[in-house]
Amino acid sequence: MAPRGELHARVSRSCGNCRAVKRRCDQQLPRCGQCIRTREECSGYRDEWDLVFRNQTDHTINRSRESGVKRRDKINFTRNGNTSPPRASSLSPSHDAMGVNYFVHNFVTNGQPSSRGYLNYIPAVYATQSRHCPMLMASMAAVGLITLANTTRQPQLVKHAHAKYAEAISQVNTALASPTESIKDSTLMSVISLGLFEHVSDFASWARHVRGAAALVVARGKSQFSTGAAFLMFNQVRADLVGVCIHGGQPFPADMCELQEEASTHMDTMNVVWRLGVLATQCARFLWSVMNNTGEIPWPALLEQATGLQGELQYIFGILSVESGYTTTRKSGGDPAVFYNEQLGSYMNCWAIRVWNNTRILQIKICDSIRYIFNQLLIAGLDPVSQTRMELKLLDILEILSTLGNDIIATLPQALGATSSASEIDPAVGISSPINGSAGYMMIWSLYVAGKSSAMENDPRKWIIQRLREFGHAGGITLALQLVEDLIKIDQCADREPLIPILGPFTR
Repeated sequence: MAPRGELHARVSRSCGNCRAVKRRCDQQLPRCGQCIRTREECSGYRDEWDLVFRNQTDHTINRSRESGVKRRDKINFTRNGNTSPPRASSLSPSHDAMGVNYFVHNFVTNGQPSSRGYLNYIPAVYATQSRHCPMLMASMAAVGLITLANTTRQPQLVKHAHAKYAEAISQVNTALASPTESIKDSTLMSVISLGLFEHVSDFASWARHVRGAAALVVARGKSQFSTGAAFLMFNQVRADLVGVCIHGGQPFPADMCELQEEASTHMDTMNVVWRLGVLATQCARFLWSVMNNTGEIPWPALLEQATGLQGELQYIFGILSVESGYTTTRKSGGDPAVFYNEQLGSYMNCWAIRVWNNTRILQIKICDSIRYIFNQLLIAGLDPVSQTRMELKLLDILEILSTLGNDIIATLPQALGATSSASEIDPAVGISSPINGSAGYMMIWSLYVAGKSSAMENDPRKWIIQRLREFGHAGGITLALQLVEDLIKIDQCADREPLIPILGPFTR
């Protein structure tokens, strides 16, 4: 990874308005204090990542592949030439750079400097702390190397990835033992980054790591919300924890809810991403109460809660349509393994895909919970008028679920990089292309929830099962193979009893 002649110290990080009039900018979030004072609409800040790095990923991957070929040739030569096999070399700086660059390109910028990646807060912390934080570099290198090894089938990189992972874990443990180091942004960012390493292994490992990251966020306390990066990292941990709670059948922790309340006093609570995060915690708590309800909460009361959450999610959809709208078109000529029924969803960037799909996941879970509650009410018995009203509502729910599942499936082509624009398809990109490292992280939960939906038909569910298998085998994401096993059981049940409402963790 090549810095642009080191960090650009002379490049202003002020907002657009302050740069234009050459005044001092306080760089507050979400809006500059100077703009608030002068009642101007703040034009926002520059992309930190574009101020720090330039992309050399293609060169890095090619160099990695060439070195792999040379290494295999050397091994073959030593075996045939009666020469002692070479000793395993230690992790070289080139491997460090290779891993960090691949991590950055796939998990931060997603190959597009103008787009926001999944971990879009990293540049802000990196620019101020990376030179003094080898732990952060080691964690990024570990994730980048394991992803590169899996997606480009270079097993010789695996040992280097595990070496960096062990190094990063050791440094994290040392940092956590220090009262000053443990609360730094770079420590939390390292922990979050290492979560991606666990994400490719299995659900239990990833869930433990997420709960550990949440414990660290709680330990940082209310004073942590002093930087923009801190809010973004909190959002990341909160989103991961919501996923663990929903898919693992656990309640969302009260201490995280308290921190959420504190964070809301420091930012624009009307921001759609923030509102979605708050709503996600409410959905997690609600789903846990439904799964564990033994009659202490009347089912009509839970149905009222579910209907309210559904309405809130519909409102979020409306805001997203205005701020980050998308189009769905039919495109011929694409790989059927990528384009299901030739459907293509075109979004502003991969960040928009993630926000939309996270909203869809919540809506699917709430709609399935409504179907589950309907079943409980029907068992208890209803008068004819109420039953008719419920059946009509059920038809609406099924239509919503079907649309949500199809929309998630249609996001896969862009997530995989199979489209360079809304009108151009790259036939060389398939489900096993190297970009799967980041696409798999972003897509497997969305596809899984869509496939698990009680309204998902057999054919698209089988297509999703195959896609997850390929993420598992070609991308090295073991978690995807675990999710497949759960979907296969659901698919077998659906063959016998179609449209059975499914609610609960995938491990059940």
